[in-house]
Amino acid sequence: MITKYDMELMAKVAQMYYMENMKQEDIARQLQISRSLISMILAEAREVGIVEINVRNPLSNNDELSQELKALFGLKDCFIVPTAVQDESTLRKLVAQRAVAVFNQEIEENNIVGMAWGRVIYQFISYYKPEKALKGIKLVPLIGGSNQSAPYFQINEMIRVLGEKLDGQPYFIHAPAVTQSAEEKELFMNSFSMQTILELWDNLDIVLCGIGTLPNPNKADRQTYTGEDELYKQLEKRKAVGDIIARHMNIKGEFIYHEYSDRIIGIPLEMLKKTKKVISIATGMEKIYAALGALNSGVIKIFISDEHTAKGILQLYYSLQGKNK
Repeated sequence: MITKYDMELMAKVAQMYYMENMKQEDIARQLQISRSLISMILAEAREVGIVEINVRNPLSNNDELSQELKALFGLKDCFIVPTAVQDESTLRKLVAQRAVAVFNQEIEENNIVGMAWGRVIYQFISYYKPEKALKGIKLVPLIGGSNQSAPYFQINEMIRVLGEKLDGQPYFIHAPAVTQSAEEKELFMNSFSMQTILELWDNLDIVLCGIGTLPNPNKADRQTYTGEDELYKQLEKRKAVGDIIARHMNIKGEFIYHEYSDRIIGIPLEMLKKTKKVISIATGMEKIYAALGALNSGVIKIFISDEHTAKGILQLYYSLQGKNK
């Protein structure tokens, strides 16, 4: 191949500029050539193929992974964000932005939208902008309140903010996610406000939720439920891997009943299962066991994730099947 500049020089300049993040003037100074020549060398390096620029649009989709997950888990739809990013915080932002586009495709006028708490859902709300005006939207929390102070656990406030953005009607649950006793739960559930919530749950059009993982028992942030220590012992014994809106399941997708199940103020499984559009978001390799359990449950209808997490889920799935992926 005949080129204007020496191949070794082009490779060196490209390495310094693209891989070492050096400025063109610094490269020129170090190599003792003009800055304008550096610019021309970089242009030539791209032209002859030494440098290839590949933009991975987070609003595009990895169709191969999406189709494989759809086929394996009977999903209505699946969206896998192409990205080389592995930082959890950045991943949540990228996938949350994709979820905004998906949600806008699915929502229709007069829909009843149910929502759970969580970091990625909180991120979704922060990015959310409706594509068009929609009339008659109702928004309802799918679980009671948490005693944690983090904003992504403040479900009523999250509902309020999304309701404001959609110009919809928000509804609130003024009760804890887990009560002290079954009797206390019954008192809450028989209240007039909770009867309204139950009716909304029974007629949901869309659910938006994340997938929960089991907390590390040695961490100090285990304050989501009442009586955590005993709960986690029970969940560990029953081989739970995660939860969907505080309903725990094992890797096979089988939901686990435990002592605290009767104390949860949250959408009943039968209502969740009959919702046609359950949109679930999961990012990060720490989610793969929980995500596989959630996908196996059949509850999720639309799944949104990133390439690394999706590949991890598939590798785990095939390894449990005794197959190589």
